[in-house]
Amino acid sequence: MKVRKDFEGWHKITLDLDSHVRTAYGHQQRASVGYNPKKPGRPSFHPLFCFIGETRDFLHGIFRTGKAHSSRGVKRFVEECLKKIPEGIREIYLRADSGFYDGDFLDCLEKNGILYAIVVKLYPWIQMELIGLKYRDIGGGVSVSEMRYTGIGWKEPRRMVVIREEHRPQRTKKQPTLFELMGYNYQVIVTNIEDMPPEEVWRFYNGRANVENMIKEGILSYSLDVNISHFYGANVAHFHLVMLAYNLMNLFKELVLGQRDKKRMGKWIRQRFLSIAGRMVTSGRRLILKLQEDWVYREEYNEAEGRLERLAWVT
Repeated sequence: MKVRKDFEGWHKITLDLDSHVRTAYGHQQRASVGYNPKKPGRPSFHPLFCFIGETRDFLHGIFRTGKAHSSRGVKRFVEECLKKIPEGIREIYLRADSGFYDGDFLDCLEKNGILYAIVVKLYPWIQMELIGLKYRDIGGGVSVSEMRYTGIGWKEPRRMVVIREEHRPQRTKKQPTLFELMGYNYQVIVTNIEDMPPEEVWRFYNGRANVENMIKEGILSYSLDVNISHFYGANVAHFHLVMLAYNLMNLFKELVLGQRDKKRMGKWIRQRFLSIAGRMVTSGRRLILKLQEDWVYREEYNEAEGRLERLAWVT
């Protein structure tokens, strides 16, 4: 937070939650068998992540055993995240997938004044509610609706935004579901954001898609999926060091490469700025890196080098 001046001037921030199954090979401490779609039956870990949606910074994470459900320990986790957010932030939003759809968790968010958009698990009793709704077309084969729904154990009904999209057959067809037979796919989002129309709630939630790319970058660029030791403590330390490296590179992209709205993956950056052909020569007791004159990314490299020099003066 200090590198961003405690988000001075910010009034709103979005927290994106996600979890990731990390398969264990061998006999690592505390690895256990749980939900593992890629390697069913294998022991794994199940870390939990929180990123800041506007900046893509990693805010907080915990390294859990494989049998931990997505929402296990999430109430305490969110409270730990809130302690890391500067007091000047008055509006806190949260986005999460259906693994976090839990009445107790929703109560916790509302208690802390957090505005949320979380995908609902389409249980059969929720599916039946969708059939009789009136939908409004918003183009592109998508229509929206909403309803009030009281889940099991809820004290009050909550707003449910419903998105209905025309089903487009794939080459490899799965077993058709009730709604696919009717020609539509459905998504339901539970939210306490009352001043947004349904389509805006949907678009707001879709901004969460970047969180999967953030975890993917941790895997491809910083070996997030590697368990370096038999010892649980060492793997926890590795997890946090990887995410520290992720944050440092995230800042490097902004401050040195000028990437703020669209940030490239680590592989793209290595190919253009790190793993490059050059020759180190000495001139006037100074080391000089000489690059190939017709190198296609030379101009981009020089611009980044200029930003880095200016940053050194500022800091």
